[in-house]
Amino acid sequence: MKRNISFYHFIISSFIVALCATSCRPQSDDLLSYGQNDVQAYYEANNSFAGEFKAFWTAMNENYGIWDVEESYGTDWDAVYRTYLPKFEELDKRQTQVTNEELMALYKQITDTLHDGHMSLQVKNLHTGLYITLTPHLDRVTRERGTRQNEESMNVTTLDKYQTTEVPATYRALAYDAASSDDIIIAHLDSTVHRVNRAAIAYIAKIDAAGGPDEMNNVVYESVKELKASTDSMMNFFLMPRSSLLAFIAIMRPLYNQLCEKYALTSQQIGAEMVPIEDMLGEDMVKTIRFALFDGNIAYLRLGGCGLTGHFHPVYKQEPIPGSMYESYHLAVERVWHHWFDTIQTLHKSGDLGGVIIDMRNNGGGYVLDYQYLLGALLPSGGWNSHQLRVKNGIGRLDFGPITPFVVTTYEAEHEVINDRPIVVLANTNSVSMAENTTYGVKSQPNGCFIGTRTFGGLSALNPDPEAYSETYSGAFGVNGTTPIWGYIPKYVCLYPNKDGEYKPVEGYGFEPDIECPLDVNLWQTTGRDNQLEKALDYIHSK
Repeated sequence: MKRNISFYHFIISSFIVALCATSCRPQSDDLLSYGQNDVQAYYEANNSFAGEFKAFWTAMNENYGIWDVEESYGTDWDAVYRTYLPKFEELDKRQTQVTNEELMALYKQITDTLHDGHMSLQVKNLHTGLYITLTPHLDRVTRERGTRQNEESMNVTTLDKYQTTEVPATYRALAYDAASSDDIIIAHLDSTVHRVNRAAIAYIAKIDAAGGPDEMNNVVYESVKELKASTDSMMNFFLMPRSSLLAFIAIMRPLYNQLCEKYALTSQQIGAEMVPIEDMLGEDMVKTIRFALFDGNIAYLRLGGCGLTGHFHPVYKQEPIPGSMYESYHLAVERVWHHWFDTIQTLHKSGDLGGVIIDMRNNGGGYVLDYQYLLGALLPSGGWNSHQLRVKNGIGRLDFGPITPFVVTTYEAEHEVINDRPIVVLANTNSVSMAENTTYGVKSQPNGCFIGTRTFGGLSALNPDPEAYSETYSGAFGVNGTTPIWGYIPKYVCLYPNKDGEYKPVEGYGFEPDIECPLDVNLWQTTGRDNQLEKALDYIHSK
């Protein structure tokens, strides 16, 4: 059969195009799995800094869910590849060791422009064998907002002043209730460390007075000296202001528990047994919950983290060990929340409720299901369509699945719907993730108002399970501590309506308050009064 000449031209042209396309590609046409410890995906990354950068760049290129946001800020990810690949190739040529500091500085140049509010990255230094950790969201917010972030986090109202007659009656708390895992941990650490230190000093003095250790007690004597030195160091923590001390609890608890394990027998021998702090108490996300009923029957609730789900939800509730420190805290959390909720029910039924304040300042987020115990406890049962979600659905930068509504769970048991009295949310730069979504929920209600400063901007939903990678090409890439790169990135991007009614991400920016009110740090530090709280009370009193 005779074919026309154009057919052969087509075959030859197609062959040339295919040859050129495959010969110019820097890697195989195979779709590599960056969601697990894939040999092919990470082979080059395990052997060169340039290979590591290529794997990082490609994994971000295929998995990161807000490239449209980054492009709106002027980020050119292709230009990043062209600019930085030669720099990493130079590292491979070097005869001297690459330090962790210079590797971190190089990756920070790349990631500093990114706007995801949760992302965490780890990159292995192939020379030292150690991992560097990058948190561009924290660096960016600190850089953009200056000292405000730190000032807001280090000055947290305790409500102590509002239980006295030293403030005007309109700001006075009529009732107050609180629970705090932080306070329990600090009290336990403080008392135990000082008690053990005193016992160690007494034991050492006793042995020294008897002429020093002998062959029988020398091992114990030396162990007690080590224990004393460790407790001496820990006692310095308790010289800090309480606001500063809170920032170190995450470090102090595991350090103390290590001492408990290492010196268990030693502490018993000197009559000062050390009781470890349970993980459930140290890792609980609520941390602090405070209820106050202010003048005018304004019901206030403050939450240190969105962890009420772990105390109330039948599926996720963590059952405490009877008699444990966590059980005491857990029962107190339940009591404080019910005090707030029941007070609202009683006052609203009688027509005496003045309003509600939900304080999300310095709340780092947590369970999405906490919605039902916060704003959701004031809204009708059956859920509320808060905003919309989109998910990555392919390796292209802008490959997304269908946009879906995000319906938050509201309180199912019979309760009062608070739609006729003002609801105020207090939030600030350190209000993140679920705390921001709670803030948005209040802000979007007809009777809602957000007072404070712009929130953090970490609004994407997370699911960093590598096993789910192939479903959505998002959530995480690599295996933490195993592959040379690891990334914790958003799985679902939250979309919120703008002034034109279009649903857009606000990742990396956050929500603007309805009433801008920066914290008056000097007022708080000198008088114990909180101008943001007083602004919220004034707002409700004016309605």
